[in-house]
Amino acid sequence: MIILGIDPGLASTGFGLIRCDGPSPVLLRCGSIRTPAHDAIPDRLMQIHEDMNKIIDQARPDLVVLENVFSLVRYPRAGILLGSVIGALYLTVRQRGLPVHEISPKEVKNALVGFGNAGKKQIKNAVQSMLKTGELPSFHAADALAVALTAYYRKDQRRAV
Repeated sequence: MIILGIDPGLASTGFGLIRCDGPSPVLLRCGSIRTPAHDAIPDRLMQIHEDMNKIIDQARPDLVVLENVFSLVRYPRAGILLGSVIGALYLTVRQRGLPVHEISPKEVKNALVGFGNAGKKQIKNAVQSMLKTGELPSFHAADALAVALTAYYRKDQRRAV
């Protein structure tokens, strides 16, 4: 089974792919889809859509998992833009007929670090340790891999019950 984890963002959408058919998950690929700030919002959303389609074509994941949205009251525009990115990602994934799930940031932090308020550096270190890998290209890629790993462990827990 291949799980594609996604950390949505307009400027940078992180992605991480893990293979889960052995005794422990294995890193396949990770990175970020970056969009230029000077481009119009519809063009940036289209770029995320097109780039994610390429990633899905190459990796052929069995499951896609998104980190779900949270928004600070002080920054309503940021929440609206993030919702637009998530909408574009949902459409991309569902057009491909793939199952898609959401996982909250708190669940990811609890699953990987055991602390719901863990910082980005703690998450990145946990991901590197679990996947036995060196430096990851960005915090966005690390977050996406953390989402994929959380889905993997969630699946394992359900199977064990």
